[in-house]
Amino acid sequence: MVKYYLILNPMSGHKKGESILEKIKPVFEKGNIELVIDITTHKNHPYELAKTKPLEGIDAICIAGGDGTFHEVINGMQSRPDKIRLPLGFIPAGTGNSMMHDMDCLDPVEAVHRILANRIGKLDIFEIKANEAVIYGFNILGWGIPVSINRLSEKMRWLGSQRYNIASIVEVMKNKTQHVEIEIDDAKLEGEIGFFLVCNTMYTGNGMKIAPDASFDDGYLDILVAKKVGRLKLLSLFAKVFKGNHIGDPAIAYYRAKRFSIKTTSYGQLNIDGQNIGSTPVKGKVLSQQIDIFI
Repeated sequence: MVKYYLILNPMSGHKKGESILEKIKPVFEKGNIELVIDITTHKNHPYELAKTKPLEGIDAICIAGGDGTFHEVINGMQSRPDKIRLPLGFIPAGTGNSMMHDMDCLDPVEAVHRILANRIGKLDIFEIKANEAVIYGFNILGWGIPVSINRLSEKMRWLGSQRYNIASIVEVMKNKTQHVEIEIDDAKLEGEIGFFLVCNTMYTGNGMKIAPDASFDDGYLDILVAKKVGRLKLLSLFAKVFKGNHIGDPAIAYYRAKRFSIKTTSYGQLNIDGQNIGSTPVKGKVLSQQIDIFI
């Protein structure tokens, strides 16, 4: 019998993880899949499990959680001493579910059916080096306004998925900028900007189509740089991100690249896959088609 290892975060998406397990477990059983299940209990637990869990006899790893859980598992797998790599199956159980928006699969049961179909695709990830730490991402790396939005939205979890939108409006109206030095492949930029965003997926937050040309398996990162503009202009751009209509506006520089770096004049917190971790200066690169995933 085929055996899959399931890492489930019960705290994802307003603590709905265990109720999702009740829905998806019978689907796996009907598909003749034996499940080995670990339910996480603390922050970084998904990382620890993915890094150290014995995987002999396991055919794939499934993850039920949000973007933060996916991030931890990917980092754990990349850090395994035995270098074992297994296909990953993503099951949406979070608030934002950015990766699952790209896959057009926001229903946990449908996600399991896709896993059972055993159709394998590839996932690019990016590797960054910040303050001597190596961190991997699959969704976004943000600096500037995206970090402030994430920090505020974490305090608004009681608002559910709308917390991203409300936090975005608040932070956009503050319109903070900073002097930066940026390299994107061979291009060099310097000046005052509002944010710097590296995207491996089209979506971030709660369905924001921030990088409409991005594809998670094309070997490129899509990079947005927001120039210094007025509050009302920035707010009008925010209103367009849900359909991707902000691209092409002169206030947004859009690049497709394989490498990047950013230096700031003062401490610059980073947002990686929705987690406020790491700080500038930072260098990063794409790792093309690094991970097998069920699609």
